[in-house]
Amino acid sequence: MPASSSWGESIQAELHPGERVEVDGYSIELSDISVVPDNPAALLKIHSNGSISSTVMRAGEFFVLKDAHKREELGIKLEEIRREGYLSNESRATLEIWMRSRPEISISMSPDRDVYHSGDQIRVEVFVENTGDGNAESIRLNLSEHHSYVLNETLKEIGKKMRRSLLRPGEVWMERICFPAPSIPERESIELVAAAEYFDADSNPYRSETVLPITVAGPVELHKHVHEIQTFGRTYYVIDTVRNTGNVRLNLSLTDNAGDAFQSEKVPEQRFDLAPGETKITSYAVKARSPGEGLVLPPARCTYSIAGSTYTVISESPVVDVLGPRIEARRYVSSGGDHDVFKVCMDVKNTGNRYAGVRAHRIFPERVEMLDGKNDLSFALSPGSSRTFCWSIRCPNGSCALPPVDLIYFDSENNIFRCDVPSLRLEKRSPEIPDMSRKNGTERTEVEISEPIRSSDVEPHPSGFALALVLLISALIWVRSL
Repeated sequence: MPASSSWGESIQAELHPGERVEVDGYSIELSDISVVPDNPAALLKIHSNGSISSTVMRAGEFFVLKDAHKREELGIKLEEIRREGYLSNESRATLEIWMRSRPEISISMSPDRDVYHSGDQIRVEVFVENTGDGNAESIRLNLSEHHSYVLNETLKEIGKKMRRSLLRPGEVWMERICFPAPSIPERESIELVAAAEYFDADSNPYRSETVLPITVAGPVELHKHVHEIQTFGRTYYVIDTVRNTGNVRLNLSLTDNAGDAFQSEKVPEQRFDLAPGETKITSYAVKARSPGEGLVLPPARCTYSIAGSTYTVISESPVVDVLGPRIEARRYVSSGGDHDVFKVCMDVKNTGNRYAGVRAHRIFPERVEMLDGKNDLSFALSPGSSRTFCWSIRCPNGSCALPPVDLIYFDSENNIFRCDVPSLRLEKRSPEIPDMSRKNGTERTEVEISEPIRSSDVEPHPSGFALALVLLISALIWVRSL
């Protein structure tokens, strides 16, 4: 057993020539055993990180391996040598190997917030644990930050008080530190460095270090907010909030837009001054172009200058779910023209993400004779589904113009919308002109799809206020019957 108190547990190994044992990162090889009868010896080779140390030992001798800093690393005692003849491979040596008891300091740090602003108090808990198997003595904990001279002066004063005389294996030492966040021109991650210097029981020096990134915001804080769940057809407001969290007055330029998924008036660039601690709030109205989930508004941007350099802050990009039905419709002539009879069809599709109840009244004017079909419609469409309606009609004088059709539709929350189907001109086919529609198949005249709007935005139908009131009452009754 070695005399030093810094040695820990030991292991025994019996090796034949050419065999080796792995201990604590070292490889100990029994290279050879001498054949001298009265005084046998063993040649040991110790491999570590590409280097090899050799020693010749006899029974009862003790060898200490030291590292580049002259610290004792391994203790080896040759207990016994057994020689089984000059040419026998049964010769072997018994070794007892001691591993050095070493302290090992592990440092971790935990801040109380994710982001700090200039002047905020940064509070950090520092945990120092001895994960080794030997005592750590005379521990000094030093603090620094890579880029801030002013901050380092404060951290140096804090570090002078962080001392510990002894930390046993498995013990944890906790300290709380507090220092002001530095003033920086833009958002940046500063690096808080904590380094522990300590000794083992034999006064051998050690050092451990860890780095904690801390996010410090610049002098401008910018946020963009809008309702995350919206009803299709309604108007909502985007709110931009700009705050000067620095310590100097700033001149700022704010730009923003609603993106492609929303319609709004053009938002002009705004320029204004903000004193330290002052906040500017602006807003503008938006309306979704169609229902959809996960619609993204682009971020707002705020630009400012400090000491001749220009910096830009970018806000969040709000994600919005727009809920509601959306009816698209088109009307066309399927066939006809012979004997003043036309077949008129209308495709109706719900491109939204909610059920829609659809109604239409007086699809054809009184001067048009309906040969089949109804002049009123009332039906429901699930999201993504469609229906096609066809009528056979006779126009007076062989030709006529069908006026626009108002499709009134509503969701389960009694929000009412309108889809306008444009007018359609029906012309009687001349007998002398070949029937191109019959030659090429069904004639389908495409029409422009109108934009659904809220019921509050709908202008009175030419049929009068009474018709609109009847539609509203019947829609509410129909929804409750679903």
